[in-house]
Amino acid sequence: MLIFEAAMMVPVTRAIRHLRPLALTAVFVICIFRRLSAPTGTSLLEDILTNWTELDERMSRTIEFMSYGDGHCRFLLSWIAMVISAVAKDIVALTGMLGLLRAGYCLLNFGAAEWRDIFSRPFLDWLVHSEGVPYVGAKLRELSDGIAREADAMLGKDPKRTIRSSLPKEGVTGERVLKELQGCAGRENAIVEEGKVSGTLYSGGARHSELMSGVHALYQWSNPLKPGVWPRINQCEAEIVSMTADMLHGPPVGCVTSGGTESILMAVRAHLVCFGRRRGVKFPEVICGSTAHCSLNKACQMMGVRLVTVDCDDSNSYELRAEDVRRRVTCNTIMVFASAPSFPRGTIDRIADLSALTVRYDIGLHVDACLGGFVLPFICEEDIGIEAFDFRLPGVASISADTHKYGHSTKGTSVVLFRSLSLRRASYFPYSGWSGGLYITPTAAGSRPGAAIGCAWAALVSIGEAGYRRKAKVIVDGARKIAIEIQSIPELKPTTKNPTVVVSFSSDEFDIYNLKDALSKMGWSLNPLQSPPGLNICVTENIAVGEFLRDLREAVARVKAQSLTKPKKGGTAALYDAVRTLPSGLVEYAMCRFTDASLSP
Repeated sequence: MLIFEAAMMVPVTRAIRHLRPLALTAVFVICIFRRLSAPTGTSLLEDILTNWTELDERMSRTIEFMSYGDGHCRFLLSWIAMVISAVAKDIVALTGMLGLLRAGYCLLNFGAAEWRDIFSRPFLDWLVHSEGVPYVGAKLRELSDGIAREADAMLGKDPKRTIRSSLPKEGVTGERVLKELQGCAGRENAIVEEGKVSGTLYSGGARHSELMSGVHALYQWSNPLKPGVWPRINQCEAEIVSMTADMLHGPPVGCVTSGGTESILMAVRAHLVCFGRRRGVKFPEVICGSTAHCSLNKACQMMGVRLVTVDCDDSNSYELRAEDVRRRVTCNTIMVFASAPSFPRGTIDRIADLSALTVRYDIGLHVDACLGGFVLPFICEEDIGIEAFDFRLPGVASISADTHKYGHSTKGTSVVLFRSLSLRRASYFPYSGWSGGLYITPTAAGSRPGAAIGCAWAALVSIGEAGYRRKAKVIVDGARKIAIEIQSIPELKPTTKNPTVVVSFSSDEFDIYNLKDALSKMGWSLNPLQSPPGLNICVTENIAVGEFLRDLREAVARVKAQSLTKPKKGGTAALYDAVRTLPSGLVEYAMCRFTDASLSP
């Protein structure tokens, strides 16, 4: 009604009378639209008559006011009151319509898990943090005490260890400090160097270790936050980015981060700015598969981005496929997340198809190559049946690759690459209003260890293309050998298509977690998987492949024999049974309490 009330400002009574037919037509149209947006119990004719009567009365009052000497003043006051009333009604109606549209969007796009979290998460969070509630508090304290008792054994803490809770009155000599650490380091490193730990230790050899130690010693006090002080470290970082980008067929645009998690964090931030805020997206979304690394969950949670998860199961070989993603793309989508390969199942998503999809919808595509970034470029794609996954695909906007994994550098460095300078700049944090001066960082961290960057540069330069090619062949051949052996064991079911660095498997004959416990007793450390249950092994140069296959067959025979007696579940099997049955809030509470125990001396 605002348009017609504005027309009443015409100080000519005759002109206002001529607006009556036009106003009647407009009232008819408005009533139809109001009924479509918010249906009422009255008929259309009743709505028209009501609205027309109201408008006619307002016009009559306006004409009456204008008949007096001070009619213009009265008219102005009347018009202001009518405008305020109309605007208030329009604001209320518009807010209601937007709320209904948002509710409809959520109903169409939210999954069952998201709705469950929306309704149950606040209550569970309140419950687990309300230790003052009589019964609940007692149970939670009992759970915390049980976790604390078992944590030391699970974490391998020595009961006879010396605990220091405060600074010594006088400093301890350097020789004594080294002696105390050397004894522990010798035992702990020996366990990893046996070649029975999945992933974790990606490099070996005395010469390479000496090189890393020497480079670290040279720049152990350096900090790239002060770029003019250590220019060589800045050059090393730029060359790391350039060499990695050349390997992945992209422009030399990127940053060195502290690890894969931070690389993914910076990629999400860059996409949020470029494909989200600059386009006016208020509710940004990222689409990924259920096998995506959980650091993506961390990044989206930190930045307020909704994570849309597409189920990747055995029916699609645990791969994220373009046809499944296409059904989830909306006007809020800023990025699709793909893995090359994924950590849980070791499969490479259909990145070529995803690239074509993202180009079509003009959204970003990030490829998580933290595991495969320094292996896949050095193996023959035709021989193992994998497609291109890097910047050769036009839709790929960013890639993360860890130098501290198969790049054979010390912990912790990773590289995040971008297709364009504008995308990389979107990941920066510049701030010009700080009282301490102008401040900008290319990554999430402020101060960074220059020694780690120096070690990453030294690893790339010392190994070279030929060295990475030899190492990649050893790793992929080992993974293929394990996969073939698993396929020959009737009780096991391989779940990795075209394995490269990770081999996963499950079982329909017995609880796969019992097999993990059996292998743990033989000294092996494998990764348990869930949804569905399984195990995986991340193959490195240090993995004793032959010994693993012998122990695997022996452990399978032992677990199969035990399963016939239907023993009570314990260990990993009991833990993941509890995870499947308990609400996620309670499980995460227990995880937090375990982490508390790991952070205690």
